[in-house]
Amino acid sequence: MTIVDKASESSDPSAYQNQPGSSEAVSPGDMDAGSASWGAVSSLNDVSNHTLSLGPVPGAVVYSSSSVPDKSKPSPQKDQALGDGIAPPQKVLFPSEKICLKWQQTHRVGAGLQNLGNTCFANAALQCLTYTPPLANYMLSHEHSKTCHAEGFCMMCTMQAHITQALSNPGDVIKPMFVINEMRRIARHFRFGNQEDAHEFLQYTVDAMQKACLNGSNK
Repeated sequence: MTIVDKASESSDPSAYQNQPGSSEAVSPGDMDAGSASWGAVSSLNDVSNHTLSLGPVPGAVVYSSSSVPDKSKPSPQKDQALGDGIAPPQKVLFPSEKICLKWQQTHRVGAGLQNLGNTCFANAALQCLTYTPPLANYMLSHEHSKTCHAEGFCMMCTMQAHITQALSNPGDVIKPMFVINEMRRIARHFRFGNQEDAHEFLQYTVDAMQKACLNGSNK
């Protein structure tokens, strides 16, 4: 802010009257609520109705008379830009209004999964998917298998068989053979008996499920 000598201002007050970029230095004794020098400063309510811009003097602030645009009124350009500009998908895998984040039926804790020899990575990922309510609800409805036209391997049908078996045998221990038998189809580098990464297996499994849903669609 520009510092103005009060002594010179008192001798010629008109010299600084029309300079918007100047401000008056106030001594500590004048900083009380009743000081006349503070009366020249606009109140906070007045400041909120004006925009702030840099004045001609470095560090100075000028209050312009233009009012702040009313943000409550939406602009036509903003309304037109609400869309993300992405074309609608050729195929909707699952309508969002049908997704239920909670269990649609009450189930007891399903079966445990037997380790068939370094298959704990697959068991961990399968248990996570089995107890994901939206996915389990869809699999238990058998909605996919009713409309599936895949020839040969289908990861969605494989997961449907596994989740149905796991939740239909509470308290038991089952062998996840529906998935283990298709290990090479889920990812070519997976080998039965080899220790693999659980997160990697989960990614490949979800990708295979998506490819099964997109079967017959354009790339």
